[in-house]
Amino acid sequence: MKSISEMRKETLKKDFIVDNLMKSNGLYCLVARPKVGKSLLALQLAYSIATGNTFLGFRTIPSPVLYISTEMNSRQMVDRIDKMKLDFNDDNFKFIEQNPKEKNLNLMDLQLNFDDFSKEFNGRFVIIDMFSGIGFNSGYDLNNYQDIGQVVIPKFRELCQKYNFTILLVHHLNKNNTSLGSTAIDGSVDGKITLKQDLNIKNKLYLNYESRDYEGFDLVLKRNDNLIFERVEETEELNPNLLFFLNYAIKQKEFSFTASEITSKLNLQVTPSAFGKLLNNNLENLAKEGLHITPKRTATDRIYTAKYEEPNYDN
Repeated sequence: MKSISEMRKETLKKDFIVDNLMKSNGLYCLVARPKVGKSLLALQLAYSIATGNTFLGFRTIPSPVLYISTEMNSRQMVDRIDKMKLDFNDDNFKFIEQNPKEKNLNLMDLQLNFDDFSKEFNGRFVIIDMFSGIGFNSGYDLNNYQDIGQVVIPKFRELCQKYNFTILLVHHLNKNNTSLGSTAIDGSVDGKITLKQDLNIKNKLYLNYESRDYEGFDLVLKRNDNLIFERVEETEELNPNLLFFLNYAIKQKEFSFTASEITSKLNLQVTPSAFGKLLNNNLENLAKEGLHITPKRTATDRIYTAKYEEPNYDN
């Protein structure tokens, strides 16, 4: 039994690795399509935590980082670190690569590494890149809900609790832009970071964050010449998703829709809630382009009515 004062004291504790993003002893997933940059973002996150620097503006608690890769060897990792100009040292970054002669890295075989990382280096953050490349003593089906939800994810949870780890699993999106394999992956982790490439602009990406502990959000990112991701603040210029929507509306002339319907129909690179905010914040800007939108709240949804009229270019 706890008093309200005791509860408030607990909430003031620095019980996170990345503020408003990753809690201590948490299990998280970073997902993206191939070649989008998920490993680059994971390595940037590793550097932020290893050095105690901010990650995309979010405060971090410094900790040594263990990076486990089933796809990159030491030479490839060093090459990537040098290209990104990340100044790791021997105390704050450790790396484990998969034996090229083996099909998977067996999680059970890594126990001694976890012991050393926890006890000798006091490490608290582990990146596993890729999730699908990790094996167990007994096989499992990535598409089987029970295998993932009752066997695989609990094994990672055990590591979090036993060693005081926060673990990030790097994983693929499928063709439908959902996590590859069973839906138990998304449902069993504490938070999910989704990275998507802009369809028209190179090095522009969209990050969506969902969590059971923190408020979700959407970010627009750009990747600089050093392959580092930076936040982009939206300007008065119309967002690319709004431009795509505007072109669609010009053809349709007049129609009704919900944010969920239109993001799905047009395959927009943004979540429905974020697109709804974009619309509400840009009603005047869209009206200047000839697209007049009227929102209406129903018992279950917010319905938008859109009508396009050729704007008066003289004004």
